[in-house]
Amino acid sequence: MIKLSGSVKIWAFASLCSLLVWVIYMFPSNFQHLFNVLSGKQDFYAGNLGVLLSRLAGLWARFGSVVLALTAGFLVCAGGAVKPNSGLAERIVEVALFLEGTYYVLLFPSGLWWLGLGLNFLGVAFLLQAILAGVPLILLSFKIRIENKVKVLKWVGVAAVGYVAALWVNVIFRWFDMIEVIGDTFLFKGVTSWGFLGSMITLSVAVVFAVAGAYLLTENKGESIKWFGFSLLTIGAHYVIYLTYSLSSGNLDLALTIDVWTLPFLGLGAALLRAKTEKAIL
Repeated sequence: MIKLSGSVKIWAFASLCSLLVWVIYMFPSNFQHLFNVLSGKQDFYAGNLGVLLSRLAGLWARFGSVVLALTAGFLVCAGGAVKPNSGLAERIVEVALFLEGTYYVLLFPSGLWWLGLGLNFLGVAFLLQAILAGVPLILLSFKIRIENKVKVLKWVGVAAVGYVAALWVNVIFRWFDMIEVIGDTFLFKGVTSWGFLGSMITLSVAVVFAVAGAYLLTENKGESIKWFGFSLLTIGAHYVIYLTYSLSSGNLDLALTIDVWTLPFLGLGAALLRAKTEKAIL
């Protein structure tokens, strides 16, 4: 049994609500693209309706995932603890994980489309996100209710590392794409330099911390929670830096589409670091 402090619950709830707002924010532009394509208007996705539909299906899957995660959270909080054998909560979590994994897997067509235009970092980024986050999350969704709960922890660790790695790819490969298109000289000018370095350092450290947490999690050690806390804290810190850079450089509209919903991770990570942990999780 894992007891959750009030601050952890609050920040977890804030993170899920932030993701829900982000998904809702993403819907209008995608529906506008769909309207343009269906009405024969000029659009970026003209001639690629399948790619656009996969993106929309992915957003709907993620919307469902967040709603279910919030539902499971309310059930868990009502009981005061995470109860591994609570059937209803487990089933809801399974579906939520499956839908979140589906969101990432449905990025695969976008990756193939971009690579069809020529080898580029955006195409590779989409494919890597589908593999790193989508596949482990879907596999984890089928492992939740196996009897060996320590083995479940191993899958949780794999999925956590894959998820953080997908966040790394989504940001860093976009920087690489900018370098590929306009060269690397812009990296050493004004706010861009610390924007790039902030992304590279914080997200790379977040991946390292997540790997450490996952390793300890496979050993059923409560200390793993602290390392995941460090990982979440650095992810949140990254998006504070990235949004500041985006505001300074006039690129806020683009930044809002790149996982800014993870900002509450700053509070969630800090709450996990303050949480009291036992030697063993299970």
